[in-house]
Amino acid sequence: MYIPACVTKGGVHDLVYNDFFVEDGADVIIVAGCGVHSDDEEEAVHNGIHRFFLGKNSHVLYKEKHIGTGKGSGSKHIDPVTAVFMEENSFMEMDTSQIRGVTTSSRKTEANLKAGAKLIIRERLMTDENEIAKSDFKVVLDGDGAAVDLVSRSVARGNSYQDYHSVIKGNCRCTGHSECDAILSGHGRVNATPELYAGHLDASLIHEAAIGKIAGEQIMKLRTLGLTEEEAEQKIINGFLK
Repeated sequence: MYIPACVTKGGVHDLVYNDFFVEDGADVIIVAGCGVHSDDEEEAVHNGIHRFFLGKNSHVLYKEKHIGTGKGSGSKHIDPVTAVFMEENSFMEMDTSQIRGVTTSSRKTEANLKAGAKLIIRERLMTDENEIAKSDFKVVLDGDGAAVDLVSRSVARGNSYQDYHSVIKGNCRCTGHSECDAILSGHGRVNATPELYAGHLDASLIHEAAIGKIAGEQIMKLRTLGLTEEEAEQKIINGFLK
């Protein structure tokens, strides 16, 4: 299932709602492409509210790609809200990416997992110039054997700012992993605050966070192969966000 949403000029404020009901045992691929474009001084806005209801033993792959384009001074905004409700032994993989061009974005994702459900989240993000991006994840594990693996990889360039916040709550025998890896370039800034709550003796929860600039020896190694410093940095970033 493909769900494109495009704002093609400034002065448009778009808000869409999508509810997905996935039957027991179903296997579904959903692709959402969201773009905002402005060639003038007016802002362009696209906001989407998505809710997923996964039946028992169902399988969902959700791909979401965001982009901002246009030569005008008008700002471009995308603020997605996602809510996931997973029944027993269901599986969902979320693959989201936003690479430059969006002036401000605020992603809010919440999920509730029943017994045996598994959720994988992969976020890839790059900001530049004065862009601001905020990611807020909250996952509640409410059934024995539930599991979540949340990984965010980001690059903050120019004067951009990123704010990452994740909460994993384990209320049962479960496993949870949260990882935030960020690369700084120029005057980019990143704030990462992973949070864990263990409400059960057998809740196994881990979080990791790493923020830093590209290592000089990596740049030097690629330059010995004939790349400029800018080309070497871009190669490293492309591989990091892949």
